[in-house]
Amino acid sequence: MAAQSGSNKNKKRKPLLPWVSKNHRLVVVNDLTFVEEKAWKLSPFNVGIFSSIVVLSIMLFTMLLLKYTPLGRLVAAPTRMANQELRKEMEQIYKMLDSLNRDLAGNASYVESIKKLSSEDFEYEKDIKKEKGNVLTETGVGKTFADVPVKSEETKEFVQMVQMEREMGSLVQSIFLEGNNRIDRQTFVTPIRGVISDTFAPGRNHYGTDITAPKGSVIKSVRNGTVILSTWSADAGHMIGIQHDNNLVTWYKHNSSRLKNLGDRVDAGEAIAIIGNSGEMTDGPHLHFELWYNGQPVNPQNYIDF
Repeated sequence: MAAQSGSNKNKKRKPLLPWVSKNHRLVVVNDLTFVEEKAWKLSPFNVGIFSSIVVLSIMLFTMLLLKYTPLGRLVAAPTRMANQELRKEMEQIYKMLDSLNRDLAGNASYVESIKKLSSEDFEYEKDIKKEKGNVLTETGVGKTFADVPVKSEETKEFVQMVQMEREMGSLVQSIFLEGNNRIDRQTFVTPIRGVISDTFAPGRNHYGTDITAPKGSVIKSVRNGTVILSTWSADAGHMIGIQHDNNLVTWYKHNSSRLKNLGDRVDAGEAIAIIGNSGEMTDGPHLHFELWYNGQPVNPQNYIDF
């Protein structure tokens, strides 16, 4: 048994494909006479070389055919069209991104100017000084215009020309009543129903109307617009500013909470805040509402029924 197993080990293993490792002969024989007409000696090397030449020839022929004949254009046309469409889409995207970047930069500068405007004093009341011997009295009412601005001669002359105006805000409104987009032609939703506790009075730096209402009352946007400021300040507490069409901006201050964020789009009558008593410039729950037109404050009671 041991000798037999040893003899089995000494036997050569058969190759996986015996016909590949051996030489062969390809013969062409006449079918009628069975005479050998042609014969070729085939070996693995010859077959490999011949197969490689055939494959390379086919590849070269295909490349030349695609490059120098219309067939190549037909084959490449869908890819070219796809690439052209992709380039056009990319160009449009780049243009849109560039436009958005410019718009964002413009909006940022605009919001910054609005923030400065909300924190600075109104032009007519900034650096007001009393002029001795130049007091204007409204006939029949007895109201004294002692605080006349001296910031510029033009402003001073302008105020003197309208002595019968009770408030400097009314003076500004008379300018706004010109043009096609007059503020008196606009429609407004009442931001909140309640009792007016303080009125518009630029002479004492009060540029809005205060409305008291029950705790938890919802404050609404007076017109469609975009929130340009939603923040908290020490003086105004929780405040929201909304930019509307026709150069109108509204401010809602001293809220207990804000329901909208910067950049939100709001509709007329949509809830934006809850009435409150936040901020230092307040002595009770109320809404301080301001209406600005063309960068100047106007009396909200002239256009909104509270």
